Amino acid sequence: MPRPSIQRSAFTLVELLVVIAIIGVLIALLLPAVQQAREAARRLQCTNNQKQIGLAVHNYHDTFLKLPINGIPQSSSTSLYRGPSWLARLLPFIEQGNGYDQLVYEGDFTMQDGSYPAAHILNELRVPIYNCPSSPLPQTETQNNGPSGDEVELQVTNYVGITGSYWRGGTIGNTGDESTAPYDENYAGRTVYNGMISTLTDQSDAIGLQAAIDGTSNTMMLSEQSDYFYDASGNKVDRRSAGYYGKTWACGVGAYNGAGDWTQTVTTIRYPIATEGGAGNQAEYQTNIALTSAHPGGVLLTLGDGSVRFLAETANFSILTALADRQDGAVMEKF
Repeated sequence: MPRPSIQRSAFTLVELLVVIAIIGVLIALLLPAVQQAREAARRLQCTNNQKQIGLAVHNYHDTFLKLPINGIPQSSSTSLYRGPSWLARLLPFIEQGNGYDQLVYEGDFTMQDGSYPAAHILNELRVPIYNCPSSPLPQTETQNNGPSGDEVELQVTNYVGITGSYWRGGTIGNTGDESTAPYDENYAGRTVYNGMISTLTDQSDAIGLQAAIDGTSNTMMLSEQSDYFYDASGNKVDRRSAGYYGKTWACGVGAYNGAGDWTQTVTTIRYPIATEGGAGNQAEYQTNIALTSAHPGGVLLTLGDGSVRFLAETANFSILTALADRQDGAVMEKF
């Protein structure tokens, strides 16, 4: 007898829509996990970047018995030339000796008031560990090489050296001892030298690790400025301490009138994490630019012993001031 034929029906429209809906829900559940995994990897890379910078600082200290300074003696008392940043000084200790050897240690590293003779080297110089992989901020910016008008493209780092705390360390409302702040506050804010990375005019004035009276594990050397600030209208503001003339490579200040002027690549802690605005926190060249982070919930920072820690943005502000001040004697909360 003939066998009956078996009819195989296709998916109905309803079944197809149900399958698509299920797939969509699964993707929606999976996507945040993927994003979290990627951010975890980027945060790990940022941690590694800071560890390498911290190790470079220690190697620098082993060589010179001093911490790197963010300045250099000027050739004239009336000169507006500005020297290299502390990050430029670290180049031989992060396997960038070739670039370091080709730089010229005279002239204006900011290129603001005079051309820099090795601008073509800085135009090409890129140090991957000087940028946070999570940061949405541009890694380079273009500016003129002084009056010549030639454009150069310079790297803009996401990491910033800590010169100290505007408030007495471990507090949030008492100003530091005047002896630790030798220069009066001006239009650029106030730089206080109770931290680890100082803006000085002479290497002989630099401090060593032994100056961290609170202990190197209780004092931070550097942290990050890796995300936008948001003003009162919700607008994005890119305000990094390395965002002005000379970017990553200039110390910013002209030593002709002391180190209390504007600075680059360093900050004195005056405000909590991601604080927008306030005296000394309104332009890239000012001295109290707050820390920001593209990592959710807080900032990564490197301590004087070379370890990298995460400080939650909800942590008591007094912890941040205590970490910034190397000699306050404060007993910190755990973080």
